Amino acid sequence: MAHIVPKADPVSRFVQHQHPFTPYDEKPPTGSEAFACRIPHDEILPQLVGESFRHRVGVKPLDLANWFVRDDEWEPTVAMKKRLIAERRNEVVSFREDAHDVAQEAAELVLGWLGQSPSNRGVDALVEAACAVPDDLTVLRSIPAESGDGEQLPFVAGVVCSPSRWRLAEKIGLDMLAVHKPVALYAEHIGSAVDTTLSRLSPDKPIWRSNWTLEDHPALFQPFSPDGPLVEEPSELWIRIERETLRRLPRTRGILFTIRGFQEPLSSYVQRGPDAIRTLRELVARLPDSLARYKSVYDYREFLMGWLDSLLAARA
Repeated sequence: MAHIVPKADPVSRFVQHQHPFTPYDEKPPTGSEAFACRIPHDEILPQLVGESFRHRVGVKPLDLANWFVRDDEWEPTVAMKKRLIAERRNEVVSFREDAHDVAQEAAELVLGWLGQSPSNRGVDALVEAACAVPDDLTVLRSIPAESGDGEQLPFVAGVVCSPSRWRLAEKIGLDMLAVHKPVALYAEHIGSAVDTTLSRLSPDKPIWRSNWTLEDHPALFQPFSPDGPLVEEPSELWIRIERETLRRLPRTRGILFTIRGFQEPLSSYVQRGPDAIRTLRELVARLPDSLARYKSVYDYREFLMGWLDSLLAARA
């Protein structure tokens, strides 16, 4: 069955809570309202590079022994994914009909890393693999370019349970540049560099990178953006960091792109100390307005920077 595009969901359905593993439009289970996350991997935290804002590819070699990172959030994230797939499959699983062979190979690699083999075929195998790890799994298909030089890499299948205010079905069939069209300055800064990085990716040299944003809702599953601000104080914001890996599939030559999302209250994040506060403040200050809007920072920026300044002053 081909992918089904879900009907547009009214953004007014945002339900305020404090539980990252509960969808944006649902109430958390009883007793979990006070759940607090802490991003457990320092190497993926935001860093300052250069003297001004610029998108950067920022990839690093991936040690396959650490392809998927086990931590305290592994189990609750997997449980969230299984429930979303069971109850809201059309929102978290999407694919083209030509995706089954690359989806199958991707599933074999993921489950093989766990010492398992898929019991399903094609996209169903990819769904099975997605239920075994906390990361979202997306697959690009390698197609010879019409010019005969190079390749096209359309996004043909995905199991995405932690979208950061984007909808999976709308991305199917698009290449990386089109997928990231809503990201201000992406094409100008790194569009060509990303394409070059993907074309040079080989099966024996996987890579990883990370990125960050701020959000005013804790849910990992957020396919929609709200109409306006959801909180009143900058201390109520959450920082979202995604760890992404890219691995060339040796048989089909497609690419498996994995995304692991983490959400942490900003009030907890700044407890890392002055260096973390100063870095975040500078990153926020550098953002062009267009990207600040995309990263959910624009409406909060003035108050956020003042709050961060007050924290630094209190520690001086």
